[in-house]
Amino acid sequence: MTLADTSSPNPLLIRLHELERETDVEFVGELIDIYLQETPKQIQAIAAALTSQNMHELMISAHTLKGSSLNIGANQFGSLCHKLEEIGRSSKSVPENTDIADIKKEYEQVKSMLLAFKQNKHS
Repeated sequence: MTLADTSSPNPLLIRLHELERETDVEFVGELIDIYLQETPKQIQAIAAALTSQNMHELMISAHTLKGSSLNIGANQFGSLCHKLEEIGRSSKSVPENTDIADIKKEYEQVKSMLLAFKQNKHS
């Protein structure tokens, strides 16, 4: 599936269209802008928490990012955040094989879809 392919049922696109029907195009555009501004900060907070082994901060940052991601329909990204949230909640230290490479990769895909969605609305 390409980013421009809107024929496949993509949870992110489905949710954004739902939000547009519930609110309006401008609100969804602002929501996307805020998400794109705040998500890198949360990813940095997660990375810092992993480095410092701060389980509470990992749980909080991952939970925050999970919620905002699921709200816009970025379900796969939200699922990755949920896994980190659970590590923060249930572990005394970060498991050795834990990193944020998957989070960063998935965010780039979500970001591309959001930017393409927004561009299609304004073209």
